[in-house]
Amino acid sequence: MSRQPSKTANIREIARRAGVSIASVSRALNDKPGISEALRERILAISRDVEYRPSAAARQLISGKAAVVGISLGRRDFELRPYYILLYQHLTVALHRQGMVPIFFAHDRTSTLPEQAGAAILLGEFADDPRPELMRSRSVPFVRIGLAGEGFSVAPEDRHGIYLATRHLVEKGRRRIAFVGDELTSPHSQHRLGGYRQALDEAGFEAELIDIPPNLDPALTGYRWLSRRLEREPRAYDGLVCETDELARGCLTALEDHGLSVPGEVAVTGFDDLPTLAEGLTTVRQDIAGIAAMSVELLGEAQASKTPRHVSMPVELVVRETS
Repeated sequence: MSRQPSKTANIREIARRAGVSIASVSRALNDKPGISEALRERILAISRDVEYRPSAAARQLISGKAAVVGISLGRRDFELRPYYILLYQHLTVALHRQGMVPIFFAHDRTSTLPEQAGAAILLGEFADDPRPELMRSRSVPFVRIGLAGEGFSVAPEDRHGIYLATRHLVEKGRRRIAFVGDELTSPHSQHRLGGYRQALDEAGFEAELIDIPPNLDPALTGYRWLSRRLEREPRAYDGLVCETDELARGCLTALEDHGLSVPGEVAVTGFDDLPTLAEGLTTVRQDIAGIAAMSVELLGEAQASKTPRHVSMPVELVVRETS
């Protein structure tokens, strides 16, 4: 009586049935030398018989670090930020669909990535970022999620998104519009800040910047810094364009605590359209799932040594109760 195929069979099961090591199964499945053609055919026949479908974990087992993609955070990014949690989730799904295994690397552990992974996705960016050169020197294909640079990269249309948000407030009759962001003199802020300045220049208004120091809790920090401004001048602004939804949430609480109505007296916009955080918030929606999928597509191109390119992902303004 013949055995029924098992769709849950794994590489160890194939090795057990063939009476060989996992390494021999790996050579057969990956068409590598080191075993006889007769043994290769027997292993492949068994894999077909059990309807073997390699999972991401199995690919790592049979392919070693070649199936592993290291995901590295930038120096100024925090792994607990809602945006990065959501992005990491989408990257994990996109990589698993390609049979790849994602491994997270905190910034201070990135130097160990080439030893453990065959490719990399680099999140965030900053001046003199050493990670791209490290990857190149170790021949690790990589993609950057952030601003365009040398090599493969993908990013939302930051500048255009903030431009849309700022122009929206101008069209709503706001005249004293401040931009709320963190480390506004750093390179990572210039694209979004540029969109804000462009919209104000077109309207003939003066720019006003509220520069927030980077922090593990942007909402709380944004709350504190805006509160200090409002204590000195309660009616200083009638519009706030915030660099992220988190900062916008902190600003909304500060306005409420100072008795200012939203959007009656002050209109507020965010950026990202994060679940829960963006509820009721006018914000710029970026396609985080699309960014993750595109980064994995570009990573495949990088692994195939194709010509590097940057992809800008479209964004859209979502108008809700805060404006």
